Amino acid sequence: MSTDDFQGAVVVERNKDKPEALDNVELQAHPQFTATLANGLAVLGCFADGPPLLGNKELSELLGMTRPTVSRLTFTLVGLGYLRRDTPTGKYGLGPAVLSLGYPLLSRLMIRQVGSTAMMQLASYAHGPVSVGVRDRLQVVYVETTHASESNETLPGIGSRRPFLRTAIGRALLYALDAQERALVLERLQATHTDEWDTYHSRLEGSFAEIDEHGFCLVEGDWRPTLAAVAVPMKASINGMRLAFNLTLPRYAVDRQQLMTDLGPRLLDLVHKMEHLLGVSQR
Repeated sequence: MSTDDFQGAVVVERNKDKPEALDNVELQAHPQFTATLANGLAVLGCFADGPPLLGNKELSELLGMTRPTVSRLTFTLVGLGYLRRDTPTGKYGLGPAVLSLGYPLLSRLMIRQVGSTAMMQLASYAHGPVSVGVRDRLQVVYVETTHASESNETLPGIGSRRPFLRTAIGRALLYALDAQERALVLERLQATHTDEWDTYHSRLEGSFAEIDEHGFCLVEGDWRPTLAAVAVPMKASINGMRLAFNLTLPRYAVDRQQLMTDLGPRLLDLVHKMEHLLGVSQR
């Protein structure tokens, strides 16, 4: 990827007929936008990184909706199986129907089916989790993660989310996106994550250059001061989605030399094997 490609990435003409090309204000103003559906999904989204149980009052405060509106939404979601009501507390938690939405996506990516052994071997060797991420709007979401029993405390789970600009997997995934999608994401990040953009966007070009030269990029301390990570973009799409792999370790347990000469190349080799096993062609 050339410097000109990177610097011009935020210049893009958006297609207003595509939902992913609209910001939140534009999306909500679009004639095809359905507010009730969006509100129901927003209720489910409160459980992504929050406590396992939430009541109508808490949901109302989190979402800025009235209690009666939230009550109707939770009633409906319980009836459909997407939420369950905890009898002792009267609060709500995610229901099993949520799995029926997420599992087909994870299954069709085929990462677990073809790569679990190789990912476990690398996790055991490095004493750190190996994870796979895809883009979810303006963040990375983990769709697979593998760690050995002796792995370190970083332990991300499936569904964990990470920022784009501050993480190795975020930068690798930005690299993997096609030019138009990357431009859209960068434009939105600049507009909506101002502080993070001002601090970290200038480091993207260096990470992209690392990927051009070595096939992977390193980030030490930008996501959390105690963590270091190496990440590799998959240069082929799976079911139309771009993926990136990463390996995360405590900074006290690894130095840059080890990441550059040992763990980075091992992760890159893992991704190449995954592409071969999945039978996907590189762009």
